[in-house]
Amino acid sequence: MSKFTIPPEQLRWQPEDDGIPESSTRDAQKLKTVVGQPRARVALRFALSSTSRNHNAYVRGPEGCGRRTLVASMLDEMKSAPDRSNDFCYVHNFANPDRPRLIVLPGGQGNQFQHAMTRISLFVRDRLPDILKNDPIRSRREARKEAAEREIRLKVAPVEKKLRNDGLALIRTQSGPSSRIAVYPLVMGKPVSPEEYRNLVTQNQAREEDRLATVEKARTWQSEINRIAHEVSQIWQQAMQHIDQINASETARILGELTAEVGRRFKAPNLDIYLREVIDDIVEKRVGRDTSHLAEPTLLYGVNVLTSRSERNVAPVVFAHQPSVSNLFGAIDPGWMSSGRAVTSFRGIRTGAMLEADGGFLVLDAADTVAEPGCWRMLMRTLRTGLAEVVPPELGWPYSAQSLKPEPIPIKVRVILTGDAATFALLNREDRDFSHLFKVLVDFDDTLARDQEGITGYTRFLARLVETEDLAHFDRSGIQALVEHGARVAGEPERLSARFSELADLAREASNRARDDGSGDVLRKHVDQAARQQRERAGLPYVRTLRAVDQGRLEINVRGRANSSLNVVSAGFTGTLATALPMMVSASFAVAEGCHLSIDDSGHAEWLNLLLSQVLHLDTPIRMVARVVTKARAEAADDGLDLARACCLLGALADTPLLQGVAVIGTVDDHGLVGRVNSINERIEAHFELCRRGELSGHQGVIIPKANVGELMLDREVLKACVNDMFRVQAVNTLHQAIDLISTTRAGIWKGGAFAEDSLLGRARTQLTRLGLTKAE
Repeated sequence: MSKFTIPPEQLRWQPEDDGIPESSTRDAQKLKTVVGQPRARVALRFALSSTSRNHNAYVRGPEGCGRRTLVASMLDEMKSAPDRSNDFCYVHNFANPDRPRLIVLPGGQGNQFQHAMTRISLFVRDRLPDILKNDPIRSRREARKEAAEREIRLKVAPVEKKLRNDGLALIRTQSGPSSRIAVYPLVMGKPVSPEEYRNLVTQNQAREEDRLATVEKARTWQSEINRIAHEVSQIWQQAMQHIDQINASETARILGELTAEVGRRFKAPNLDIYLREVIDDIVEKRVGRDTSHLAEPTLLYGVNVLTSRSERNVAPVVFAHQPSVSNLFGAIDPGWMSSGRAVTSFRGIRTGAMLEADGGFLVLDAADTVAEPGCWRMLMRTLRTGLAEVVPPELGWPYSAQSLKPEPIPIKVRVILTGDAATFALLNREDRDFSHLFKVLVDFDDTLARDQEGITGYTRFLARLVETEDLAHFDRSGIQALVEHGARVAGEPERLSARFSELADLAREASNRARDDGSGDVLRKHVDQAARQQRERAGLPYVRTLRAVDQGRLEINVRGRANSSLNVVSAGFTGTLATALPMMVSASFAVAEGCHLSIDDSGHAEWLNLLLSQVLHLDTPIRMVARVVTKARAEAADDGLDLARACCLLGALADTPLLQGVAVIGTVDDHGLVGRVNSINERIEAHFELCRRGELSGHQGVIIPKANVGELMLDREVLKACVNDMFRVQAVNTLHQAIDLISTTRAGIWKGGAFAEDSLLGRARTQLTRLGLTKAE
């Protein structure tokens, strides 16, 4: 066995038999929070306990790692006292109706204030008119009318006497506050109107000459009558004004007593001003006047309570699952009039999640918040100014009669954003205020230690999932299988995956398989079947690749040797599932004046040019055109093909045959050091399946970076082939080691200013200088 060959026992990790003491999830404790994440816990606890206004937190981690679960469990555990507890109410602003007045009361008093103002409104509507009609108010009004009547009688008595001597009478009529005086002729001792006098003449009951004489006499009194009429009107208007003052003063006194009680019970800025405005509006518009065109008192003088805090000892916690401008900051709903026109009023103002979380915590998904138009901008402005604004009706209300602009609300909220690294980077780059307002980074690791604590956490997670979703219970082998799957998809040596949403999906599918199988418990085979089925659902590109090989449309050779081609495996993702495709790379070159190295026709490959110069110890530019082509479509960003590309080009330059049954996987830097790749298990298994389609020769295998060895969790079929020495998994640290494993010629060592002539690197260097493509050092 080569020293580079990985022993079979290192190809797959599994927990110790006693690592899971529970025989089933029935016996396991239920997980109450997320597994691991000690660093995130410390940071989040600091953010939740800090009183600084800028210590809002961003909980950063991949989807499904338990970001919100940790936030929820820690908030429930800490049960922080609220920074403050307020009820926010809007009332009508009589001086500026389109800017409703904000009343801020201690928590729990909002509804009480609303009930108090409703009682006053009902009093104004139902009882005040009757009270003003009752004694002693009515007696005062009647007394003032009688006094006015006496003064008028004294004023007109001398004139009436003189008029009677001229056969005339003074007639006074009253219409509300207006008083009218007219002069009528006396016919047979009774006053007769001009129209009635004409009728008497027509009926021959009076003479026309007498009527005309009377009209002439009345004309001579006109100026005196006008003077008397003016004085009488003034007397009567003064009396009516006095009566209005009586009504107003009595109303103000009654309402003053009612509102004084409200003022004593509730203390808030601007509350006294509001109560005075209510009294003034009632006195001015509702006492002794037609009120049919006015708003219902219970609506106009009522209170719109936005928040009412019944629990004042624990800070509110709001999870806003659908962040939008209206859901976060509130909105103003229009009220429809009979004409079909929408009219907005303070009664239509409704609250949002930001206001509900005042004095506590608001939890938001960062990506969702950024995606909502205008939502992020308003959130940052609110945190920066400490003022939340309820937005007016959105555009699209063509019949809205007015647009309110309520007074902004002073707010104190700790915002917890949950999101991934990409969203964090976007906000940090694009928003200058983000780093100042979100000073606490709660970083989630997407893996956790592969130790007893991690295994126990997996067991308890499964126990909780089984209970909450009524899944079939997992026996010890099923738990072990899920832990092993967590190690496989972790993507980091000696770690377990912390993407628990993906693990939950696998557990659900395994439970379904167990029930279809008639098994009382989920066994290892059910977990393995579910994991295999998940991979198969994303495996159509792999099936197509194998079909293309069988049909001769794609050349992938897994036997023998060839001078300028190598096997390799490309990897990518279908959703969250890693996928891998076997393929081959080939290299070719030609003499040219300039240097042009191309990979898959994508242009210059500067790293490959630099690598050749470093590895071959060249100090002058290479004058050639070289192409390295992948004989299948590879992921553009997959640098796991680079080690194979470098080996293939060097093999072509050295005219040295390379093993075709070995897939070369790994990255390589310009000094020839091999680095890790992603999806290492899927890559190895994809090449193994390709080789197994024919009979395994015992000369097939893969070369992988040594940095990936700790991540190996290979399928048991691969493990079995390795135990039987029919397939090899070899690990290397350098390009030279990889060349030694795939070539019949050793790579060679730079010694004394040269490579050995029969070494692969020596032959490649000699080829370049012989063709005049470069000069030796």
